Amino acid sequence: MVEVNRLVSPLVREHLGEAELSYLLSVFERYQGYPSLQQLWQLVDEQWQAHGCDPLQMDGRVSAFYRHPVWLLNGLFVEQDPQSLAQRQAFTEWVVQQAPVRVADFGGGFGSLARFIGAALPKASVEVVEPHPHPAAIALAADTPNVRFVPELTGDYDLLIATDVFEHVPDPIALAASTASHLRIGGHYLIANCFAPVVQCHLPHLFHHAIAWDQAMEAMGLQPMDRVIYGRVFQRIGDLDLNASRRFNQFANTVYSLLKPLPIGGKRIIGKAIIKLFNFPCLHF
Repeated sequence: MVEVNRLVSPLVREHLGEAELSYLLSVFERYQGYPSLQQLWQLVDEQWQAHGCDPLQMDGRVSAFYRHPVWLLNGLFVEQDPQSLAQRQAFTEWVVQQAPVRVADFGGGFGSLARFIGAALPKASVEVVEPHPHPAAIALAADTPNVRFVPELTGDYDLLIATDVFEHVPDPIALAASTASHLRIGGHYLIANCFAPVVQCHLPHLFHHAIAWDQAMEAMGLQPMDRVIYGRVFQRIGDLDLNASRRFNQFANTVYSLLKPLPIGGKRIIGKAIIKLFNFPCLHF
């Protein structure tokens, strides 16, 4: 029998409900410990299907899905998976180089990345934007005094982060614009997306963003800059133009739909080439 005490810290355990503990135990028994990344994706898909979720209807079924303990498992998985930890360390190292005073991790989940950044930048204010954070995540953040959970963005920030967020929401362009409006001119936005069908909660009608997300952000007024692991850094250079970004998004969607017969890898390669070829300035205003 797998011991939960060996796999979950005492601080986290004391903030878990019975249903959460029961679910974690069932998973640990099933895989004799933490699942692999592919197995975690399978567990997420199981819950998407069990809740009867429809990618075209963001209703109560989807809300219940995102409240399921599989997302607690996801947060715990990140804290012990070498690849996930390496990615967060790389993000942290880049953030440290920018020396921001105020940082927000939008949709920061369990707060792992924010705690990394808070520990590396003890004089910075680091916020995790989560409307309903898990009590265990709040307890873990308490050990890093400059990290706190908040329900929404307020005021201006030097640096925003959104990792694995936009592929889950019905209108990522609008959300990118509304969050970027809290970024000071000259500030940076580190965005890491996965517009691909690795899990069923990645909404299929967004997959065209894989070929032109950077250009859509540039049309909005966010200048593409460094790549960091699987993410891209954008710098706000002035006023934001949501309509210009939407027009470019429509163009990208049309290109992607014309490539429908191709496998997803082919659609990405050819789609990006077409976007680069036909990236006329008129699409940006």
